Amino acid sequence: MYNSSIEWGKRAMIKNKPSEMMVWKKYYNEEAKNIEFPKTTVYNLVYDINKNNKDSIAISYGDNDICYGQFFDKVEEVKESLKNKVKPGEIITVASLNTPELIYLFYALGELHAITNMIDPRTSYQGILDYIKEADSSKLLVINLFNDKLKEITKDSNVNEIINVSLRNSAKKLPFKVSLISILTDIKKELQYRDEHHIDFEDYLKKEGNIDNSLYDYNYKEDLPLTIVHTGGTTGVPKGVLLSHDGYNAMAWQYKYSGINLQAHHSFMNMMPPFLAYGSDMFHMPFVIGMKVVLVPLFDANKFDQLIHKYKPNHFAGVPNHMMNLTKSKLLNNKDLSYIITAASGGDGITCQNHQKANEFLINRGAKNGVSSGYALSEVNSIFSVCVNENVKYGSAGFPVPGANVGIFDENNNELGFNEIGQICINTPTQMIGYYENEAETEKVLKIHNDGKTWVHTGDLGYIDEDGFVWITDRIKNVIVRFDGFKLYPSKIEEVINSHYAVENSKVVGIIDCNYDQGELPMAYIKLKPEYVEIESKILADIKNICESRLPEYFLPVDYKIKDSFPLTPIGKVDVMRLKNEDINKKVLIKSKKY
Repeated sequence: MYNSSIEWGKRAMIKNKPSEMMVWKKYYNEEAKNIEFPKTTVYNLVYDINKNNKDSIAISYGDNDICYGQFFDKVEEVKESLKNKVKPGEIITVASLNTPELIYLFYALGELHAITNMIDPRTSYQGILDYIKEADSSKLLVINLFNDKLKEITKDSNVNEIINVSLRNSAKKLPFKVSLISILTDIKKELQYRDEHHIDFEDYLKKEGNIDNSLYDYNYKEDLPLTIVHTGGTTGVPKGVLLSHDGYNAMAWQYKYSGINLQAHHSFMNMMPPFLAYGSDMFHMPFVIGMKVVLVPLFDANKFDQLIHKYKPNHFAGVPNHMMNLTKSKLLNNKDLSYIITAASGGDGITCQNHQKANEFLINRGAKNGVSSGYALSEVNSIFSVCVNENVKYGSAGFPVPGANVGIFDENNNELGFNEIGQICINTPTQMIGYYENEAETEKVLKIHNDGKTWVHTGDLGYIDEDGFVWITDRIKNVIVRFDGFKLYPSKIEEVINSHYAVENSKVVGIIDCNYDQGELPMAYIKLKPEYVEIESKILADIKNICESRLPEYFLPVDYKIKDSFPLTPIGKVDVMRLKNEDINKKVLIKSKKY
């Protein structure tokens, strides 16, 4: 018998599921609503789009403009050279900064179905050694600057070929300090590292190989592995994220149809390091569009405004700290910024106040738009959601890009409704293949739900509002669990602290509660605006009073510490683990109240 009340209830329940309603599609044009993703290798996609525009500039590096024709010729040269030196599926470790040589290698190895293991050259020696051993790499491409650090690597690992790249290789002119550093390291390399293991990039291309891959089929294959990038480890142990050709191409396509004004004649400044998905995305996507990519090898966040002024890019991507540096710039304060179309901010959440401040700074100086904030993580090839053009809500992570879906789920993987807080889960064609050689961790993140789809469990808590905008409230790993099981969300405390006029930023972390066998208590770290540093004690007293008046007693920080700066990851995110470790032995003997 048909029960209308039951059926109505089912329909209402389904209707309230954001992942099924996908209300954010109202921001898409028809092409975006019906998006189809390319099925080819990353290099073939770039080539097919730009093969008739070979005279257009592809890379600008060190005052040297490299056109698409030269770019393609170089990738083909590298590919042909490596064809009898590298096996399909082999993992080549790359410890590099942004250089054309890194890009040529990235695409050439992809065509040969080999995998780049992208690592931060500033990582400790033991960390680099661990990454190399995990990937079983016998070849290492490295910037000369780090030869000294890696001088024992051939003894401690299977690496028998170290391919050296100089920052000067493809440059006509570099900034004086960068050029001087590069010259000195090049000289040192010639004097100290002329052995059977070290070889210059160009010399390596001329070297004969002895591998016969003539019978291997190099045609495109679905889910073909391309690269390994490593998570930042800001809330735990870093993991190697294995990403595919399909994921990178889908990411570029999502940008293309996102509503952002991206044109082939535009320029894109990329200062994000290539060992992050965010960084390699930020050269692949512009190439797919046909843009000029300005490569910045050694990025100094304090000189960000000088780079903007020099290159006048139409588009650039950074993290919230970079955007706030712009607002403090005396150089750009009275300049016309009308050439800026997109100032993208990802990698970390931007507060409502900072988002608004950065927007006003740009728009008041003629920029086409304010800050395009987004939500990115390595496990989905960086980008997932964006604020585009006039579709902006301060403090939000934007709405999903075309072809991606999002849902908010409880601990039993039941989807929640609009404005309900739970874990943010993502279903997208850009998602990782998995964590390299780490099936246990992969299974914690890639989970098949009742709908039969694989969802990426982000570890972030948040909600989706009725307009389809995603809001991040906290990292699950950052949640502070008291001795009595009560959960405290750092963002709630930070929101109150940040409301004080003198606070530039704050971070709340959990420290051990020594009164009990387990449990943590909140500790607040605060960075003041420069003009208020002299009255630090008065400001601290004000902040404590505000917290006491607006927070439940069990949410109150046990201590407040003023810091000149926060420890940052390589891309400028606040490193929560380092903050926690600063006071890991702090004795908190305050009696915790039970509620």
